[in-house]
Amino acid sequence: MSDAIRKGKIDTLHGDINYPAFMPDATYGTVKNTSFAQLKSAGINELVTTTLHIEQKIGSEYLRDYGGIHKFTGWDRPILTDSGGFQVFSLIHRRANKQNKITDAGCSFIDPITGKYNFLSPESSQIIQHNIGSDMRVVLDEPLIESDSLSSIKRSVSRTTEWAKRSKKAFLNELGLSENDFDNPDIKRPLLVAVIQGANNMEYRKRSAMELMEIGFDIYGLGGMPLKTKKTWDLTDQGGFHKELLHFLAELIPQDKIRYALGVGTPDDLNFCVNNGWDIFDTVLPTRNARHGYLYVHKGEGDASFEHYDVLHIKSERYKFDDRPIDSQITYPGTENISRAYLRYLIKNKSAIGHQYATLHNLGFYGEIMSKLRSA
Repeated sequence: MSDAIRKGKIDTLHGDINYPAFMPDATYGTVKNTSFAQLKSAGINELVTTTLHIEQKIGSEYLRDYGGIHKFTGWDRPILTDSGGFQVFSLIHRRANKQNKITDAGCSFIDPITGKYNFLSPESSQIIQHNIGSDMRVVLDEPLIESDSLSSIKRSVSRTTEWAKRSKKAFLNELGLSENDFDNPDIKRPLLVAVIQGANNMEYRKRSAMELMEIGFDIYGLGGMPLKTKKTWDLTDQGGFHKELLHFLAELIPQDKIRYALGVGTPDDLNFCVNNGWDIFDTVLPTRNARHGYLYVHKGEGDASFEHYDVLHIKSERYKFDDRPIDSQITYPGTENISRAYLRYLIKNKSAIGHQYATLHNLGFYGEIMSKLRSA
């Protein structure tokens, strides 16, 4: 474990990100069931949005012509766009179709909604993100899962490196910059994020990290959820969270580079990662779980207990007559005077306002976690 939590600021075109920081998922340019004002009141100051979904639903050229996603949405804080690779990877591996495939050129797939053929390459991903106008842009990589074979891991690491080179070249071309300009601190530009692959193979994770650092990026990310089925050295390890891998990768990334744990995670995962040198995070957990009545609360407040938090399953019958607040230790803006019984009623009836209350509570809880870690 690191001697101290890393704390600092990431300078972006739309303000500083004080890290450690959590970024909720704004898939289509908005976080479900919340306004931007409510997000800020919950302590959320930066967002992640999804390149592929934005392109399909809104259109990146339209956003470019409008003036960019910040002007379009009215959000004046930093936005990170992913590469679209994870969404394509999930689609290709979920749906059997000969046109759904990944090659060295890029990703071919059929849009399940429109039935149209699509192709995503390292270059087109950067063009879309440039049109969107995001502050941090992720290069296209090939994700892996724990059970992938060694040959698949080798291919993925090699392809991820080559795609990273092509992505950086396209990124610079869109901005009209040279390789030397990339390292010039006087030039204000978006930040570029590389993604380290290698599944659970430490040797290939290291190889991926070294090859990406040779190319040079602003931020280095953890690619693929670090899960494992075998027992870990930490007996408190939950759900197969691969703590050794997170610690190993954090030690590889230079101290002066930002470390981004993509898709991480639960409050316990965040605490572990921050204390082991990771800086920024994104996950759908607080917003997605809120819609299902799965609420994060302080210790002693819930019906299931974990290391740093409890969970309140608000749809449970036990809360039918519970007039207590969601969490008696703190109330987040927008959820004042909401009883557990009332929220249970709203969630069970799939009420939009119930989803809003639950979402605001979970985001407030995550915002508080990061605030405490920054001031630790």
